Amino acid sequence: MIREPLREPARAMPQWGLVATLTLVTMLAQIDKNILVLMVGPIQREFGVNDLQISYLIGAAFAISNIAVGLPAGWLADRYNRRVIVAVGVLVWSIAVAANAAAVAFITLVVARIVVGGAEALIPPSSYSLIRDGVDDQRRARALSVYTMALMLGTGLSLVLGGPMLHWIASAGIRTIPLIGPVPPWQMTLFLIGIAGLPVGLLIFLCRDPGRPLSEAHGGKPSTRAALRHLADNKSLFLPLVAFAVCNAMITYGLGAWIPTIVARRFQLGMGEIGLIQGGLLLTMGPLGLWLAGLAMDARACANRLSGVALVGMVVSIAVPCLGVMLCVAGTPTAFWLLDAMVVLFSWTFMAVTSTIVARTVPTTAVGLVMAIVLVLNGLIGQGLSPTLIALAGKHVFDARSDALAHGMALVFACAGVLAVAASGWMYRSLLHAEAEGGLSATPAQIPSR
Repeated sequence: MIREPLREPARAMPQWGLVATLTLVTMLAQIDKNILVLMVGPIQREFGVNDLQISYLIGAAFAISNIAVGLPAGWLADRYNRRVIVAVGVLVWSIAVAANAAAVAFITLVVARIVVGGAEALIPPSSYSLIRDGVDDQRRARALSVYTMALMLGTGLSLVLGGPMLHWIASAGIRTIPLIGPVPPWQMTLFLIGIAGLPVGLLIFLCRDPGRPLSEAHGGKPSTRAALRHLADNKSLFLPLVAFAVCNAMITYGLGAWIPTIVARRFQLGMGEIGLIQGGLLLTMGPLGLWLAGLAMDARACANRLSGVALVGMVVSIAVPCLGVMLCVAGTPTAFWLLDAMVVLFSWTFMAVTSTIVARTVPTTAVGLVMAIVLVLNGLIGQGLSPTLIALAGKHVFDARSDALAHGMALVFACAGVLAVAASGWMYRSLLHAEAEGGLSATPAQIPSR
């Protein structure tokens, strides 16, 4: 692993303040990303669009721009002021969300969604890089786990609070926006959520810029070629690390995409009730699992046992697909939600494991780019491909029976789980070997090739 220069441990409070601010920013991004799903009915009535057009609005319009900006965002994070990048991203997406209130045509919503997706892609690479440089090694895994909680907290809050907020605005008769005029409740909801994000983007400037402590020690200015060469030289770690992240992302995004449909079909529950239960689990079990994982990883990483972090990843890679397959065949609502609670407990830990290993094995001048590569692949394969694979498996492997979708989920989760376990085992062996050889270094040493 990279040997950092010895330094006096900094006070914990400013470091956790930085983590809290970045977590809040990313949580807001998840709310802004997911809240539109609750507006599907009103949007279809307002603009007369069909399900295919709506699917492009809530899915492809966001994902394409988010993925397209992902790698440039990592390049920027390694070279420019990361606090400015975060602030600009929040301000741009907040204005784009608020601009939905002025939409008079469906294409306007699509354009705003594209802007939101691109602006939100600016945040994670700079956030991971700031946490890597701004948090001491002995608490960094917990910090990255807390930051990962934002994904669950934001999604959970959008599910739990989005519907009530829309209902409250409708019942309170809040209809008029200055300079725009009267708007329906769904547009007012988006306007208020967008405006609320404007001051949040400025909070990052209350946190001190930690600087880039390793930039001089590892060659000065960041270089994309040097970063890619480092990944190639250490491919026996980074290939399984990326495979581990992508396979777990396939399971996690597949669950998120199809759980509401599975529950509604199997147990005849309404989407409102499903949203409250699933949102509650995301707000409770998810943060609990990530915090416990962060404690375990910090204990091992601070003892210079980064292989112990990979071991946490191996446990997750076994637990999540096994629980996911059991969830797909659960016969009662009680069994289903209990299994779902356990899945949520483990599900996003893979990103905390991934970011912790990257933070300990990648030069600070390349953290943004490396995390951007992981996030782009997660988006392409995990978020983009997994839901489609599940649907295709249900249709063609299980003959589109009434339970075909659930069985398709189980098949995809089992295959992804086998690959994730194999990748985490390979990663664990690579780190054990590196520790036996005296540790990883960014340049010129590398993990011995297999």
